[in-house]
Amino acid sequence: MARPAPSVERTVKLLKFLAEHPRERYSLSDLSRLLDFNKATCHAMLLELVDEGMLIRRPTDKTYMLGPALVALGTAAAQDAHEALEAARAEMAAIHAESDVSCVAVGRVGAEMVIMGRRDVDRPLFGYLPVGNRSPLVPPYGKDFLAWAPEEEVEAWLDRAEPALSDEEREGYYQDLERVRITGYHATTLPQATMLARMMRLLDGLPGATELRNAVAQTARRHGEDIVVPLEEAPAAVLAVRAPIFGPSGQVVLTLSIGQFAGGSTGTDVRRHAERLLVGTRRVTEALRGAEPFPRWARPVSAGGRLSGLVGSG
Repeated sequence: MARPAPSVERTVKLLKFLAEHPRERYSLSDLSRLLDFNKATCHAMLLELVDEGMLIRRPTDKTYMLGPALVALGTAAAQDAHEALEAARAEMAAIHAESDVSCVAVGRVGAEMVIMGRRDVDRPLFGYLPVGNRSPLVPPYGKDFLAWAPEEEVEAWLDRAEPALSDEEREGYYQDLERVRITGYHATTLPQATMLARMMRLLDGLPGATELRNAVAQTARRHGEDIVVPLEEAPAAVLAVRAPIFGPSGQVVLTLSIGQFAGGSTGTDVRRHAERLLVGTRRVTEALRGAEPFPRWARPVSAGGRLSGLVGSG
């Protein structure tokens, strides 16, 4: 994958740093030191960003903060997700109450996924992420956003993988996206490859241990937390089930995730919850006058329709 120009890379690094510390104010010296930038280069960059309205320079203490131009860009990028969230709030509350599960809304802003809303159960939460939390949209994460995307978006997503994916791995991801698209929803499981790695440590010194460890590492790199099995076969491992909400352009504007299932839930229970989630996401899609697209790279669904009951995706 081609690397960005150094000047662009430095600008992105600067803006992301300020966005991660929105309540802090930094001087030229602070920024050049914290970001390891040449002071003269950093000063020129700051002046240009101030001229464009992307940063504001406080004359009293000569510190910098995010400017109105960036706020406008961020609002525009997230507008569809915010509209979808408003339409989804009642459905999230209903799913939360009827199924006794946590329901989380996740939006996409550029190459990041953002937690935009939550309705949580009283039980202790596994892997809790607060509203506003951002995470990068990089493989294996974000398949619920990419399974219906145009090929160029999928390719850009795959290009962000580190280390770079082989042709075989890229094809494997397309197969994973196909499963998500055909199923209509997918489930995140406990990272079974990590559990296998712990087992591999017990085999140290035994014949074949190195080969087994390499195979586990390759599986972890390839799938992340992605396991594809019937729900009935792994109910205890299911952490969350997610489904997309589509906007009028056919883009996934929001996903709803349910999780924190009550103790003792069976695979049948999880499937029932997943089907209830699908009912909710389809209602919100209809309210938004959205439509599910059929990307050109996708293969037609067989006469049997959706393959319900599969677990998969990160």
